[in-house]
Amino acid sequence: MKKLSKFRPHFFSRRIAFGVSALLFGLTGLTGCTPTVQLETPKEGITINMNVVVDHNISVKMDERTQDAVAEVEAEAKQQD
Repeated sequence: MKKLSKFRPHFFSRRIAFGVSALLFGLTGLTGCTPTVQLETPKEGITINMNVVVDHNISVKMDERTQDAVAEVEAEAKQQD
């Protein structure tokens, strides 16, 4: 029995040392495989060519009193010219 007790601490210390070394090796292996993302701006500016046609249709609705007032102002403007 005494031989077994002398052997047992030695066996556990090797087992712990192996576990710690395997853990450290595994962690270094995982950190070595982390992906890296690099963003670079282009040397030339970005050019956007847009062919856009803008067409505006504006309609104004007025009541009769407003139409009469506008007509009077336009008539006065024509008389002054």
